Amino acid sequence: MFGTTSEERLAIAITLRRVATMMEEIGWERRLGDLSETEVTVIVEETIEAFQEAMSRIAGERSAEVPF
Repeated sequence: MFGTTSEERLAIAITLRRVATMMEEIGWERRLGDLSETEVTVIVEETIEAFQEAMSRIAGERSAEVPF
């Protein structure tokens, strides 16, 4: 992503922690192509949800408006 804000970078860091926990369960040694469609879908959904929650939390700390 070009031109990410400091808030977005913080949300990405928070998101990575949550996705890493999920990857511990799936197994880091597995390649993306070896995952089932369900596993990939769960990773994508978890990533989006985590990012949105982090951005909401960050925005809530700074203002009442969510930036997306």
